[in-house]
Amino acid sequence: MRNVSVVAGFCCLGLLFVCASQGNAYEIQPVNQGGGIQGQVFFAGTPPAPLVVEVDKGPEVCGKERQLVKVETQNGWLSGAVILVEGIQTGKPFPVQAFSGKLPGEGEFRYQGGERLGLQVKTKGCNFGPFTGVVAVEDPVIFENQDSIKHTLHTFASMDSKGIMLRTIHNQDLHPMDSMARTFEVDKLRGSRVVRITCNRHDFMQNWLYVVDHPYFAISDQGGRFAIHQIPPGRYTVLAWHPILGEQRQDVHIASGGQVTLEFRFSRAQSE
Repeated sequence: MRNVSVVAGFCCLGLLFVCASQGNAYEIQPVNQGGGIQGQVFFAGTPPAPLVVEVDKGPEVCGKERQLVKVETQNGWLSGAVILVEGIQTGKPFPVQAFSGKLPGEGEFRYQGGERLGLQVKTKGCNFGPFTGVVAVEDPVIFENQDSIKHTLHTFASMDSKGIMLRTIHNQDLHPMDSMARTFEVDKLRGSRVVRITCNRHDFMQNWLYVVDHPYFAISDQGGRFAIHQIPPGRYTVLAWHPILGEQRQDVHIASGGQVTLEFRFSRAQSE
């Protein structure tokens, strides 16, 4: 197996508008001699301080004080970056995955996998789930509230990679021990690739989703590591996105059965 190492230097990322590609639906097909991408995401400098919020609604469930960590690092490695191989139209099924939110919250993003992404958002401990994730267009998302208090779900489409220009998609109460399905339709997203989830009653409940239309994505773990498997051979552009730090891209060639190693590097300046 051939290994190729590519290192991306620091880049200056402006606010980029990326049009969603809705014309060609993804098709599941066998992948012959598929390759893979692995690597890490690095953050240089000191991350922004967490946002500390005093809780005034439902402190008996949420706690008296909560923190919102927007850039999470460990020994310089960045977690929560979404890695996406752009432009794939056929290949493997969607994976079954689950990602937990940051304690003391117990929220979770569950991806049911198979023929569709199947995102389920489990709200628990005044937490929707991890700070970042992915969502699919026209694929119903199940929002479940396991708390004994009401949350007000407010979702937005962002017209830039850092969520500065926002437009409301959904705004509805999520009652205690209840659930509801909501879809991010093409006409509501209007080409946006970034979705923000918030609770109108709790400012610290904030999450960001990148819009995907195929299963060739990964989210960097606490060591900044990511891996994507069963990629059809070909030439692709690989995106690394973070809602606070912006996005970077690298071009790769996936040979039959080959493995490519990438490293993405973000900096504090990109969060300002």
